[in-house]
Amino acid sequence: PRVLPCSSWACGVLMPSCDGARGWACALVVGLALVAGLVAPSLGASVGADVAPAAAVTSVPTVTLHNGRKLPVIGLGCSSGVRKEHIRSALLDGYRHLDTAQAEVWNYFESDLGEALLESGVPRGEVFIQTKIFPEDLGYEATKRVFPKSLERLRTTWVDSLLIHKPRCWEAACKRQPEGTWQDSWRALEDLYDAGVVRAIGICDVDEKLLDELLTKRLKPHIIQNWMDPFHQDERVWERCRAEGIQYQAYSTLGAQWVHFRGHAVNPVLSNPDINAIAEAHNRSSAQVVLNWALARGAAVLPASRDPWRRAGNIGSLMFELSAAELAAIDALDGALDGTSGARPASVQATFVNVGRGAGPLEAYWVDAGGKEKKVGSLLAGVRWVQQTYAGHTFRFRDQEGLLMEEHVVEEARPVVEVGAADAKHVDL
Repeated sequence: PRVLPCSSWACGVLMPSCDGARGWACALVVGLALVAGLVAPSLGASVGADVAPAAAVTSVPTVTLHNGRKLPVIGLGCSSGVRKEHIRSALLDGYRHLDTAQAEVWNYFESDLGEALLESGVPRGEVFIQTKIFPEDLGYEATKRVFPKSLERLRTTWVDSLLIHKPRCWEAACKRQPEGTWQDSWRALEDLYDAGVVRAIGICDVDEKLLDELLTKRLKPHIIQNWMDPFHQDERVWERCRAEGIQYQAYSTLGAQWVHFRGHAVNPVLSNPDINAIAEAHNRSSAQVVLNWALARGAAVLPASRDPWRRAGNIGSLMFELSAAELAAIDALDGALDGTSGARPASVQATFVNVGRGAGPLEAYWVDAGGKEKKVGSLLAGVRWVQQTYAGHTFRFRDQEGLLMEEHVVEEARPVVEVGAADAKHVDL
């Protein structure tokens, strides 16, 4: 017989959360499966999208924003291939926080969310909907123009949270220059909040300098959404958010950034032996352990998944408790992949400009703490390359024959660097 994975909800058949019409069916089906030996105590396998397990909990806990609004601490990230059928299934399984954006080029689809909510039958007032302004539409008037289009696609008259997706536009992301800045868009968000069509406001990818400026605005953010995982804990911004009463919301908590943008072939978070040992001790998955850790540290999380069993497992991350020693062991991983630990160096948006004329492209490499090069892209002549990184990180540029032409250490005071000058020569290390 086919062995199905036993997620937290399945293994907790006798838990009080298995109640109601859906609950007794869950208990009966899973109980019979356990007796028949069809359920295995691990999340290593997965089943097709046609199988939709019941939710682990009848409701996800909430935190209270500084304006009194309630935010479910676990939401569904509606990107990474998550479409209408996945959102509808998640709603039926207990998810009440949905995070989307206007950026279809980044695989967000607001219309899918709107249709899924309508088809699910879940009342609009029970669901926290969050969307984001695309960086091309930075600017006061531009933000006000595009927001009604989001409402139309989402099939709602208000959103629970509206964020600025990125504080700036860059060539790879935007086909046109925005009309204004994030500061202009922030004024528009304040107006929309005053009008009641937006219930909370915030911004993504915030460093300390940007946070300093945000705290001078008429309305301070309710939510800051940043990349946070065990190796990149964003401690400075997270601690300051907590001190200011701003809810820190984490994206890519399960390690996706390292694979998609940092050159790792294997997810270093979910394959980490310390995290795996903790997961084995609790008979949980590594993903559940990481989400539990982030929640214990006060962050809200937004894992994206098309798999119904993994979505149920993500909610199941609420159903156990890590010890102080286990939490500290995960805390100690901060910076382990880039040679830093504890307080992180200053975040820098570094810009490399290939000023070569008529020459071939330069191959760009990031150098890790052990001196190993990881290719991050090709830089054509006359092109600007923008990279969100940290002070002290090293980048090398090689020609098409592999010869090292230049090496640059990122400096906070010198974020723009020209490479590929005519007099650049082979460098010996």
